Amino acid sequence: MTGPINDLSNVPSAESRNGVPCLMWCYWSEGPLSEVRKLSLEYLVKHVGVPVFLVTKESFYHLEKAGSPIHPAFRYLSAVHQSDYVRSYLWHHYGGAWHDVKATEVNFLPTWEEFLDPSVYLVGRPEAKGGAAKIADPEGRWMPKLWKDLVSVIAWIGRPHTSFSFEMMENLNHYLDQQLEALANAPALHPREKKIETKNFLIKELKQKYYRLSGRSPGYPLPWTLFGNIFHPLNYKYKEHVSIKLPQDQRKNAGIYHR
Repeated sequence: MTGPINDLSNVPSAESRNGVPCLMWCYWSEGPLSEVRKLSLEYLVKHVGVPVFLVTKESFYHLEKAGSPIHPAFRYLSAVHQSDYVRSYLWHHYGGAWHDVKATEVNFLPTWEEFLDPSVYLVGRPEAKGGAAKIADPEGRWMPKLWKDLVSVIAWIGRPHTSFSFEMMENLNHYLDQQLEALANAPALHPREKKIETKNFLIKELKQKYYRLSGRSPGYPLPWTLFGNIFHPLNYKYKEHVSIKLPQDQRKNAGIYHR
């Protein structure tokens, strides 16, 4: 492979192993990739061992499934939260690997053998201490305390149409239903938009002024860890169906700094 595949018409012809397509999804909202991200994508294409499909905000709609429309809130989301939605949608409806546009030097292809076991829904990397979403599940269990039972949100391989992926998509759509009006009134203006979360009136006022000066939306209603807030409680619920055998790099992001 010499580069990522932008023609999504090639998706149906991708090889499948053990019920999971042998492909990797990445997302970039719009505009040109930075030089660092271009390099990271080159590393992915070179090393992961499966075709890498780069999805954009526009091309994502070509993957929309009949009967499962892309949520109307999608157009209002920040680039980061669009990525959260895209990875959820593609995981449930298509399956395959997901990777943020960050570099890796490991081959994912052998990991598809994990899906020989039909009870395996997802293969990921162990979550790091301090990496879990700061949220409790419906039973009141605090996810950061359970980080050893969780996987990272940055990269995984997922089987489509499982109860895990279904609940992920259902819960995300339900949350966006609740936030749709607020998002329409305060859509994202910045790729890394996030909700101002403070009970201190003075701090909130200062942050709102800063957001306006920096071209952000002061009223944007979604928290930074949107995906993790839904994914990690479900990850714990379905932990018996999650393998932690996705290979890891010796150097984080192959030593490439992404900010």
